[in-house]
Amino acid sequence: MLINREQIIKKLADELKVDPFIFAFWLEGADALNTVDDYSDIDIWLDVQDGHESVVMEQIHAVLSQIAPLDFEHEVEHPHPKIRQNFFHLQGTSEFLIIDVCIQSHSREFWFTKGSKDEEAKIIFDKKGVVAFRDLDETKFRDGQKNRVEELKKTFPFFSAWVKKEVKRNNFLEAVSYYRPLVLDPLVELLRIRYEPTKREFGLKHIKRDLPHDVFLQLEDLYKVNSVSEINMNLDKANTLFFEVLKEVEKENKSR
Repeated sequence: MLINREQIIKKLADELKVDPFIFAFWLEGADALNTVDDYSDIDIWLDVQDGHESVVMEQIHAVLSQIAPLDFEHEVEHPHPKIRQNFFHLQGTSEFLIIDVCIQSHSREFWFTKGSKDEEAKIIFDKKGVVAFRDLDETKFRDGQKNRVEELKKTFPFFSAWVKKEVKRNNFLEAVSYYRPLVLDPLVELLRIRYEPTKREFGLKHIKRDLPHDVFLQLEDLYKVNSVSEINMNLDKANTLFFEVLKEVEKENKSR
């Protein structure tokens, strides 16, 4: 029998809901955003009593093993100290159906921001009102964005010189190693500030759906470099686009 995502989610929900130390179970990612396709993984989040994180992770392992043998399991260090993250894969399922499990300690203070296009949750169960949405602090948010725009405006032309010098030296590998972090990354961030400001730090994640199609095509073209001459040509294009977008952002900021 083919194992699908709905079966996995239901099995976990049925088994975990009765655990008194698990307070909430929700889905993020494609399930929450209604963008599930054949390549989507499962982003599972659990809120558990402090001190029970390891036991719950072991319980998840056991429940998944009841569905099918596990052929992959790997824990990574999450940047937040109160979140445990583990990846699982069930034998016989699509290679893309990776089960990404994050367990947060109940003492972690968190909330989703209302209006953010990527901060959504599909609640499976919530015993203590863990999943909450709050209004964005508009003043603090705008001030932070303005400060970041000023920093990008200052640093973008300065650090671009690192790429230019390697182009002039005809050092392709060094030029391309600087090109993305010093030219394209800040350009992407500025584009996000212009078109999806609440997702400023998302990098290229979901970039195709977050930018207008014509702007996305311009950006995509800037990533296609195979020689020093192409980097040199795209540097000029990136510079032009950066300052065009900067002008639009600054105009919007003044009008607020």
